[in-house]
Amino acid sequence: MADGFYRHRRDLQTLPTAVENSYRITGLYAYSWLQTIRFNLGETMRKVIQRSLFACVAAFGFAASASAADLMPLKAPPAPYWNWGGFYAGIHGGYGWGDVSNTGGSADIDGGFVGGQVGYNIQTGNIVWGVELDSAWANIGRSDNAAIGGVALSANTNIDYMGSLRGRVGYAPGNALYYVTGGAAWAHGSLDLTAASGGFAVGASADNTHLGWTLGAGAEWMVRPNWSVKLEYLYTDYGSETYFGVPVDAQVSTIKLGLNYFFR
Repeated sequence: MADGFYRHRRDLQTLPTAVENSYRITGLYAYSWLQTIRFNLGETMRKVIQRSLFACVAAFGFAASASAADLMPLKAPPAPYWNWGGFYAGIHGGYGWGDVSNTGGSADIDGGFVGGQVGYNIQTGNIVWGVELDSAWANIGRSDNAAIGGVALSANTNIDYMGSLRGRVGYAPGNALYYVTGGAAWAHGSLDLTAASGGFAVGASADNTHLGWTLGAGAEWMVRPNWSVKLEYLYTDYGSETYFGVPVDAQVSTIKLGLNYFFR
């Protein structure tokens, strides 16, 4: 019985050590489990952070490249080339004024005209050379009336046709052409005289073609690749021709607006 008592006493004495060892083993297992969890969580977080950083860097790089593209200056497109060379034809109209004169004095004339033109240009860089032929129906003149001793007298002076053949040279900085022009000019003139009294009238007419020279300047704008508009001034001296044995001189200034089509 004594042996049993002592054995039971030894068991009670060793019980705390066993419990302590059991707790220690359990603690080791728990610590190892926690370390495993911490490693796994750390690895997962590391991957998440790496992927997040990669996504941020990629997004920042894309935004930076887009911003750089937006800020990069665009190269200006080349200026269009306006071709003034080649054959062209068109129409024009305008107003003319001037005077006719003889040994007895001078008289003013004015009126309108409408016509057409053809021409050809050669362009070398910004320099344009060309020749132009124009022709126009005109009504530039005047009427004078007087009465002497019951006789009514009238005189009608008129230029009903005019034309010119001119050279042109100009500078074309783009779609504009600024030029000077000059050459030969001609016109058809007429003088009609009438005397009337008591229901009776008699009249006489004379006409002639004048040949002279012209000089002027103008500006032309290419509004489409094949179309241009122009504004031109000419001073023309048609020289002298004889009407009823009297020499008559004519000088006319004209301002015209024209439209041309270029055949490419």
